[in-house]
Amino acid sequence: MGKIDEKLDIIGRAFTPSTPINETDFFHGRKNQLEQIVNSINLEGQHAILYGERGVGKTSLANIMTFKITNIYPIKITCNRQDDFKSIWIRVFDSIPVSHKTNGIGFKPPEKKSVLNLGNIIKQFSEVKPSDIESLIKKLPRYNYLFIFDEFDNTKRKVKDSFADLIKSLSDNLSYVTLVFVGIADNVEELIGSHQSIERCLKQIKMPVMSNSECAMIIDSGFRKVGITIDPIVREKIIEFASGYAHYVHLLCYFGAKELIENKRNYFNQVYLSIAINKGIENVNEQIRSSYQKAITDSKSNAKWLSVLNACAHAKTDQFNCFKISDVSYEYNRNKITPIRSNYITYNINQLCKKERGEILKKIGTGVNTRFRFINPLMRAFVKLKMHTV
Repeated sequence: MGKIDEKLDIIGRAFTPSTPINETDFFHGRKNQLEQIVNSINLEGQHAILYGERGVGKTSLANIMTFKITNIYPIKITCNRQDDFKSIWIRVFDSIPVSHKTNGIGFKPPEKKSVLNLGNIIKQFSEVKPSDIESLIKKLPRYNYLFIFDEFDNTKRKVKDSFADLIKSLSDNLSYVTLVFVGIADNVEELIGSHQSIERCLKQIKMPVMSNSECAMIIDSGFRKVGITIDPIVREKIIEFASGYAHYVHLLCYFGAKELIENKRNYFNQVYLSIAINKGIENVNEQIRSSYQKAITDSKSNAKWLSVLNACAHAKTDQFNCFKISDVSYEYNRNKITPIRSNYITYNINQLCKKERGEILKKIGTGVNTRFRFINPLMRAFVKLKMHTV
């Protein structure tokens, strides 16, 4: 493998816009959330739920848990919409081989060893109850187990209810087992439901968007491994465009670095940022690009919709990533000689909540408490990138 190929291989592992991070050497930030998970494992009878909006790096953190946390037996399962309680636990137990000993026949017979698959036992059940899972876990070798259920938001209500019952039972009876649930949600009730009986034994960990310093760590660490330096202004632009979403940091850094390495250059300047933005836009999720196109298309002029969307993308947000009409109006009028009335802005923002305008935004609350947010949070960064190319 040549030097260029070696660097491209490293860049492809350091910056992964299409897949979550799987290597500890390329994972940065999220120290607080990881510490809270560790505390849950160390506290007898405690389990954890890691929740947040799309694109903040929950699956990457779930992957890293299996490497970074020591003295545990980790199993990570990705849930899907077809899963039921039984199918999820079949996959869990299929991942844990259990050594089984039986006595032979005759005088002083040697012991026979075989591998027992507990997943096959579950398959024979017509219905699996939480008590069945507890009984099977007791058959496992005595280790500290960490069971991670990623994309738990995909599961049906009945599955969530079964897991709630299991949490309560495990918390009371099997303190060496920790369950961690990971999924897209604004609050815990969306992900696990309203079960007051498990509140005391379920640590709630919200995954926020990344801080500027965490985004900077991703950039600096990845480039350092291949000898690339970056213009400080360009570095700040990448962080601004990313809006706290690691996906866009990875996207821009990957395409920019790839272009640099292939051209045998090692300085990431504005020229390569422009290349990275154009290539990055081409590789953004088709649903985002389609919704954006619907939002800005107008038989008379696209300009007003572009301006409104840009104002939404730059508007000040609260802790739930929601913004007010006044915040959008401020951004819209900031560089205009003749300000536009707020009722004009209100009409356009409400239109962006409709399907014919791509259903970009979601309206939350009424009256003075009305707020708006991007339905897909990754749209905010995409809008910023598109405006850069206009």
